[in-house]
Amino acid sequence: MKYEAKCHCGEIAFSVEGQLNGAVDCNCTICAQSGYLHWMVDQSQVQLKTPLEKASVYVWGTGQARHWFCPNCGVAVLRIPRGMPTKYTVNIRCLEGVDVESIPTEHFDGRNKLKI
Repeated sequence: MKYEAKCHCGEIAFSVEGQLNGAVDCNCTICAQSGYLHWMVDQSQVQLKTPLEKASVYVWGTGQARHWFCPNCGVAVLRIPRGMPTKYTVNIRCLEGVDVESIPTEHFDGRNKLKI
């Protein structure tokens, strides 16, 4: 299935192709505070409609993870997980027409494991 995605203001947009069977709810501070719900996909499954250069990026700690968010509305849209440079995690809250409550969600203890 193909999903259309965008931030709140629509400045950052992309599509994702794949089967959305579940999400990961991470409790690390950045995910918990931003409400990010992860769907991990290969980068080849994401078609950027807005170049990532138009988004702001946040990098910290080991410098491996990348967190892109809209510089206008502040919504976090995509991440590259630490240690997985060929993957993206898509914020499923940015997917159009998806009932987030209907998606099975796995909880991940990112405060202690930091793998996502």
